[in-house]
Amino acid sequence: MPDPAEGAGGYTVMVTRRKKTIAALAAEYTSLAFLMPVSTLTGYIMGYLLDKAFGTHWLYIPFLILGSAAGLVQFIRQITKDTDDNQR
Repeated sequence: MPDPAEGAGGYTVMVTRRKKTIAALAAEYTSLAFLMPVSTLTGYIMGYLLDKAFGTHWLYIPFLILGSAAGLVQFIRQITKDTDDNQR
């Protein structure tokens, strides 16, 4: 079975990754600082609107938790990706 890194003609393709600049890392981490509050607020607003639509008073709580969990998952994904990039 041919090596997937080999291109047409049997040449091996080497891809080098450039290290991110300080400005690029600062921009990524700044976006992470906004990610948690925005996702939490989005979950709360969705729950609040559903509470108003259905006449309930408890839907905002699970949506608040889901929004917080979504922000945390995205934060962990970004940190894991950055850690993997630094180890290569």
